[in-house]
Amino acid sequence: MKKITLIFVALIASIASAQTTFDLNWAIGSNGGAADLTVEVGDTVRWTWADALPHTVSNLSGSQEDFDSGTLTGVGQTFSYTFTMMGSNPYQCDVHPSMNGVITVDQVASIDEKFRINISLFPNPASDKLTVTSLYELESYKVYDVLGKLVSQGSANGNVTEIDMSALQNGLYFVNLSSGELQSTFKITKR
Repeated sequence: MKKITLIFVALIASIASAQTTFDLNWAIGSNGGAADLTVEVGDTVRWTWADALPHTVSNLSGSQEDFDSGTLTGVGQTFSYTFTMMGSNPYQCDVHPSMNGVITVDQVASIDEKFRINISLFPNPASDKLTVTSLYELESYKVYDVLGKLVSQGSANGNVTEIDMSALQNGLYFVNLSSGELQSTFKITKR
């Protein structure tokens, strides 16, 4: 019986430690890729006010879960919510409805999968600048051509990074992004 209890406690501890808190900056202009996340059951999303205007974080009709920050004003204010059910959770700022996004709660994902699915690269195809947004702080990037030759690399600037693509020939490239031990590679077209 002791052995079963120990195994059960270890299992619960490993599940609890696998949960993640995702940070989103919440300000005028926050929407789409900058406000959409895919998380798993038990993950927490923390919205941080990035401007001095009043905002809310409020679920919309059809959301799987109900959450509402109430109106908060001031840079650095935060609202956190832990998602407990799988499904789609559209939300917005009731004061500024153009600020909106969707939190999708999906099946259990590894940290590597969470890293990969919470990165956006746009525009694709890119011409001069490729913008990369991530919920994880990015540390570096490398760009490879289709033959695997490294053609560009640099340090990333936290959660939003711009990669200069202007010097590259038109064609297909692979962008490798790193955050600590996490890495993921994306296919990009340069025009």
